[in-house]
Amino acid sequence: MAQYKVIAGTFHVKGFSPDGDSIRFQAKDQSHWEFFTWKGDAAAKKDDKRTQLRVESIDARETHYEGYHQPRTFALAALESLLEMIGIKNVIYSLSQTKIVDADDGKSGFIVSASIDPFGRPVSYLFPKSANLTDGAIMDSNSLPIEDSLNFELAREGLVYPTFYIGTDRAFAEKIRAVVARARKTKRGIWSIDRTSDFTLYDIRTLQEDILLLPKVFRRLVKFFDNNSDFGMLSDYMKRQKDKLELWDGTKKESLADLMKISGRRIQLKTPPEDILFNPK
Repeated sequence: MAQYKVIAGTFHVKGFSPDGDSIRFQAKDQSHWEFFTWKGDAAAKKDDKRTQLRVESIDARETHYEGYHQPRTFALAALESLLEMIGIKNVIYSLSQTKIVDADDGKSGFIVSASIDPFGRPVSYLFPKSANLTDGAIMDSNSLPIEDSLNFELAREGLVYPTFYIGTDRAFAEKIRAVVARARKTKRGIWSIDRTSDFTLYDIRTLQEDILLLPKVFRRLVKFFDNNSDFGMLSDYMKRQKDKLELWDGTKKESLADLMKISGRRIQLKTPPEDILFNPK
C-alpha cells in the first residue's frame, strides 16, 4: 500500500501558466521534499522554491498546449474553479489568456503525494487549508480523506475528465470513478457536451473552437495536424503512438488506436476515459 506525505504550504499562480490540473506549490518546510526519490532530469526540480505539481487522477481541458487550446470558455472553467476552491482571487490574465499576470495568490493549503513524475512534479492530491491534515504526516489510502480533496471535488462537479495511470491508487480511483459515473448520468458540467466517444473532425479549428474532448485525445490530434496534411494518415499515426495502455479490467492495449474507430472524418472512442489506465511518460 502506497505511503503518502502530507505537506502544508501555499499555492501560487502569479507569473505562471497554471491550468485546472497543474499549479505551483511552496512547502512550508522544504525538508519534506526529501521524502521523494529524485532521479535523472527530475533531480533538477528538487530545489525549486515553487514546485510545479501534477494534480492526480484528473485532466482539465488545455488552455495552452504547444500553441493550441481547447474551447477557451470551458478550458478556463476548471482552472477558475480550482482557484476559487483554493481561495485565490482577483486573477488577471495576459491578453492571450495563457499566463496569470496578477492574482491574490499565496493561499494556504495542503498537498498529499506518494511520488514524483519523470518531470519532477509531485503527483498530488490537493486539499484546502481547512482539511483535517497534519503537516509532515505519513498516511495511506485507508486513512487519507480523498473525498475532501479538490481533485475529487472537480471530478464530482464534472469540471475535469478522469485520467488514471497504471500507478494510480485503485482505492482512490474507485471513488473518483463513482462520482464521475454520477456526473455523466446527470449530465453535470462537461458531461452535457463531451464528444470524446463520437465526433467529426474537420480541421484544427474543430479541436480549438467547436468540441470538447478528453485532453489526451486532443493532444494527440493537434500533434497529428502539426506534422501531417493528409487526414488519411491519421489511423497509421495513432497506431505509431505506443501508449502501452491498460484497461480497468486488466486488458493490455498498445495505443489509443486500439480503442478507436476511424471512418473518414468520424472518430469514435467508446471506452470511457475512467476505464483507461495510461502509462506515465
